[in-house]
Amino acid sequence: MNKYSWISMVSLCLLLFFFLMNEIQSEKSLAFDTYIAELFSVGKNTFSFTFFKSLTYLGKSMFIGFGSLLCVLYLWIIKKDYWTMAVFSIGIAGADVLNGWIKNHVKRVRPENHLMDTDGFSFPSGHAMVGIIFFSMVAYLIMNEIKGNSLKWAMGIGFVCLVLLIGVSRIVMKVHFPTDILAGFALGAAYSLILFKLYKFLGSRVL
Repeated sequence: MNKYSWISMVSLCLLLFFFLMNEIQSEKSLAFDTYIAELFSVGKNTFSFTFFKSLTYLGKSMFIGFGSLLCVLYLWIIKKDYWTMAVFSIGIAGADVLNGWIKNHVKRVRPENHLMDTDGFSFPSGHAMVGIIFFSMVAYLIMNEIKGNSLKWAMGIGFVCLVLLIGVSRIVMKVHFPTDILAGFALGAAYSLILFKLYKFLGSRVL
């Protein structure tokens, strides 16, 4: 990715995020939220409900925290790649702190009639934001170990689909508005792009 493409993608993601945050802080009822929420509405005791409820746990702090620990141990003990280990740890921890700070700043109340227990504010979705950062970093580590381009593409597409489904699961469970998910993806994508750029830029000077 050249410099101008990178700048354009980061700028578009940030513009989308701040646009959504401004719309939400205006406290207007968003037609997008109503339409998408109805589109993904499912009943309890159905296969779709069970599938999405199981999937949503992959974006929880406990899963991402445990997954991050395994990745850090792998980089530390097996790969002895301390620079990547540091970036991975700081990247995930920083994303979690940033997400919490924005939630407490915006203070958007979650949708009513949750289909599973949850707490805290709603905007932006931590599952979407931190999830896209975590899984993009895991995908990067795995794809670095894969030689075939076809397998790399398949792995990358698989991780993209997983992240999207985790985001959808939060809408299905009625614990987030669709705009929470979209904003989480936008900010998470911008954060990931900046993180990878800093990783390559500073890594060439540290290593």
